[in-house]
Amino acid sequence: MSSVNETYDIEQKLGSLLGPVSPQEGFVGELQDRLRKKAKIAIEKPDYLVLILLVMSGLVFGIILFWLFKMLFRLLAYGKR
Repeated sequence: MSSVNETYDIEQKLGSLLGPVSPQEGFVGELQDRLRKKAKIAIEKPDYLVLILLVMSGLVFGIILFWLFKMLFRLLAYGKR
């Protein structure tokens, strides 16, 4: 019997220390609605066109840069003669 009284005393002490919280009805209703609805899941497919354009533009920029350096070195080599 004393263990029942001890348990009750502990419950009373915890109740006075913690104090129960009563959430607003609107919050509870909205939470229930959100939990009942099926979640919408959308799988995004990767956009390969952007990747291809990025790689192609990098290649074109590299070729142009290579061509410009080649022309610059030719001009410098021609000027030294």
